[in-house]
Amino acid sequence: MSNSEKENNDKTREYDLNKSEDKIPNQDGKTEWTPETVGNLITLIDTLGEKYLVYKRDERQSSNRYLEIVSRHNKNLTLALGFILSIIIGIMSLLTYYNRVSGDALLFLVGTVTGYLITFIQKLVFGTTPPEPSEDEK
Repeated sequence: MSNSEKENNDKTREYDLNKSEDKIPNQDGKTEWTPETVGNLITLIDTLGEKYLVYKRDERQSSNRYLEIVSRHNKNLTLALGFILSIIIGIMSLLTYYNRVSGDALLFLVGTVTGYLITFIQKLVFGTTPPEPSEDEK
């Protein structure tokens, strides 16, 4: 061991001894509770409590922001989808009226669109929970 390593070890030992002098054990080997120790503990608990409350507030705001964005997106998507499908069904209805397309094709299209809309609404209602963070994000 070199001289500099010995000096570092001596300094570390001195520091550890100085730290242990702050906590003088009584006869049972337990640390005495002084007003200064209790004050430090209360300050620590208060600081940790404030940090936890800030964390929970930020988490709640993030969740609310996510739900607002998802709701706005779902509304826009639903309006666009409804508009496009209405135009398609309207055009098919006109073609059926002028005997360019059979009525069976119109009924098939309306049935397919109805099934799609039911599935789409089901996903909107039951699928709006935020995704779980992956292990890379944690």
